[in-house]
Amino acid sequence: MSISSGLERTWQGIQSGWRTLMERASNALTRFMPGEDADQDDRSSAQLRASSPSWGLIAAEMKETAKDVVVRIEAPGMDPDKFDIEVRDQHLVVRGEKRIERDSDEGRYHVTERAYGYFERILPLPAEVEGDKAKASYKRGVLTVRLPKHESAITRKISVQGR
Repeated sequence: MSISSGLERTWQGIQSGWRTLMERASNALTRFMPGEDADQDDRSSAQLRASSPSWGLIAAEMKETAKDVVVRIEAPGMDPDKFDIEVRDQHLVVRGEKRIERDSDEGRYHVTERAYGYFERILPLPAEVEGDKAKASYKRGVLTVRLPKHESAITRKISVQGR
């Protein structure tokens, strides 16, 4: 086996793995932009922000029941009042800002895999919902949004009567 064919096979494996990761991650791969008050951070927070990744995974799951659509989004370390949630054009739009808050200047960070800053995640909804009746809660790092289906989207069982 030649070196070039070995490299080609390795490259194909990397490409295949990347495609699989992108398919599985779907739209969960989210870009984090610097927050509005990024220039007001203290020096250690600014250094941590600079070393943190600008991309992160915001995993979500969506479940449709007979009467509603329930969306759960993993967003650990957030303040509940930092979320902005809306229904727009049959999509659930979730925006937020994850801030760096450090109490200690002791030690140094060598690996930072958490993303900080402003993010936006857009999820297509499987049915027409009543956005004005939606309810959201945040517990243990998971945002749950319950969206009641619009009357026209509710499935009704039709019984067949015999003679």
